[in-house]
Amino acid sequence: MRGPAEPTSRFRVGEVPPLADGFADRPDSVGGLANALVPGSSAALVSSPASAGSEPNWLGASGKTQIAAMTAESLWRSRAIDALIWISATSRASVLSGYVEASVAATGIAPTGTAESVAARFAGWLGETSRLWLLVLDDLQETVDLDGLWPRGATGRLLVSTNWPATVAGRAQVLPVGPYSVREALNGLSERLSANPAQRLGAIDLVEALGREPLALAQASSVIANSTLACRDYRDYFVRRRQQIEAARARSPRRPW
Repeated sequence: MRGPAEPTSRFRVGEVPPLADGFADRPDSVGGLANALVPGSSAALVSSPASAGSEPNWLGASGKTQIAAMTAESLWRSRAIDALIWISATSRASVLSGYVEASVAATGIAPTGTAESVAARFAGWLGETSRLWLLVLDDLQETVDLDGLWPRGATGRLLVSTNWPATVAGRAQVLPVGPYSVREALNGLSERLSANPAQRLGAIDLVEALGREPLALAQASSVIANSTLACRDYRDYFVRRRQQIEAARARSPRRPW
């Protein structure tokens, strides 16, 4: 028995985050994504600190969501996909809500039954449809949140971002996302400080002092752009402050337990 005809128009579900001002592409540090994300494939952007076995921290903010957003919008604009589905996968409830919304957009049929049953039917649709789709699961936390709902399909692309490699183990090609390359960091910093090129003085030293971390560089460039500081001034302040914190930590008495 054939199901209902699929809508002929393209559709989008979910809010794709806008790219930050001065967003820098990642051809050096995440260069394999375009080749990995082809129809029928699953790829996962995973923070390098987590991949190395450490607990996720602020270093986990390596720009995974921004990379996913850029990739999604690029595929949509080039008409390489007919459906773009963006889901904030921070919980089972979030995944179910996104699947239900996407089911309505994909089939044009109002949902009936429980969210679990509708989501399961949509997962089946992903595996059977001839339409080209991209499903982004942003910030996936737990493997169990996708029990029975893991997206598969010969015409689909799945892109996951997560700090936890275990959530995608054996299910997706893992692409570690760590610090910028030197070139990427300098390009991003220069773009954000384009209004006043004099503020770029000392950029290379600042990039290295901040470990080429995307979040740290975004914060630094925002402060510099809205002040009279140059990169050299911010770097000097950062180094002094770090030394003060380290000295204070060294002076703190150790607790007996």
